[in-house]
Amino acid sequence: MDASLILNDHHATAPCSGSRQPELFRRWRWTFGLTISGAAVLALLGYMQAWSLAWLSGGVVNEDRPVPVHSPPVALVVKDMPGGPGAPLAKQVVVGMDSNVNFHRAWNNVTQWMIEMEPWWTKDAVYDFNYVGPWGFGPSHGVQEWFYSEHMHFNIACPDMQWQDFIRAATDKTCTSASYGLGRWIKPFAGVPPPPNKPFVRMHDLDFYLLEGNRIKINWCIVDVINLFEQVGYKIVPPAPMPSGGYRAPNAMDGFPAPLSASVNPADTVLSNRIWNMAIQEDYVHNTGGARWWADDMVWYGPGGVGTAYSKKDYRTHFLKPLHGAFSNISMQLDLSVCEGKYCGAHFYLHARHTGAWLGEQATGKEVRLRCGAHAHLEGGRIVEGWLIIDVPRAFADMGIDFFARARAVALQSMEIS
Repeated sequence: MDASLILNDHHATAPCSGSRQPELFRRWRWTFGLTISGAAVLALLGYMQAWSLAWLSGGVVNEDRPVPVHSPPVALVVKDMPGGPGAPLAKQVVVGMDSNVNFHRAWNNVTQWMIEMEPWWTKDAVYDFNYVGPWGFGPSHGVQEWFYSEHMHFNIACPDMQWQDFIRAATDKTCTSASYGLGRWIKPFAGVPPPPNKPFVRMHDLDFYLLEGNRIKINWCIVDVINLFEQVGYKIVPPAPMPSGGYRAPNAMDGFPAPLSASVNPADTVLSNRIWNMAIQEDYVHNTGGARWWADDMVWYGPGGVGTAYSKKDYRTHFLKPLHGAFSNISMQLDLSVCEGKYCGAHFYLHARHTGAWLGEQATGKEVRLRCGAHAHLEGGRIVEGWLIIDVPRAFADMGIDFFARARAVALQSMEIS
């Protein structure tokens, strides 16, 4: 076959072989010209891109200074805020303050500590921790009083405790967090000595914050001291009816801590608020509904002395029934309730008469305050996970029992035996 026919077999209908060569030449010339023109355009575009990138970065295009053509577009550079994108004001303030605490900045220098803390707290801020007893560590007022009470005492007992916040829900005026601290217990905690081997412990902790303006006015904080003592073998109350599953993070990918504010659907917040506030009233005060707002296969990380429930049935049997069997005429003082998306928390006191056995203590007939901090994770209009800490030492004090003195005696006895 003629070579020209091989080149032009898709034009076999050309009238004669003599006309194929000029047509082929014309097509080749047009194609070559297009290729050259395209290369020139691409080169020009490349130069313009390099020049613009260099101009944005303050540089000059030359052969001695290669242009970083991998630089991201300026529109993609985002500046995060404390608490993450979209964080409400209270979350921004709490995260800013917590950064100083978690990094142990100037932790044992009162002058520097007050300088570090001043931007985050009101002058008369209240820090309410769950120490009761001869230390006078009830609510402290102002940063300096807090420094000399809970702060120094805790950090001497458990220095370099590393905190893992797994829930942080907030509005512009309120914020709550659920956390655990991991570190060594090396000095007495509320008068209770640690074991001789100074073990690592996991401290279950929660916080609730109320802002005034852009500063923290009140911080309610509770740690689970029964669980702490149980971890090291100090048995202060009878064995829990359920095993302890710890104080674990939510079984979800909603951020760590959850929720990431920018991803929150406001409709979820509205629904969660409605369900959560009905649930705490029904469960804790009225004893109605049979925990109807909880999923059947819920997980509830209960306080020391109670344990972890892995079903609604266990929650009712081992927590709600004993609670209402031990206390009558219950009323609630709700200090703070907050939801953000599918995560909620509430700090409250149950005021009640002690008319039945609870955590091994027989009825005293006394008026008792049960200070509680509770959290919840909701899905599909039901609570699927829950967390609760009760300030047991304060409740025992109302019953006439010095909880920490009892714990100290148990600790010293265990050391003698060992």
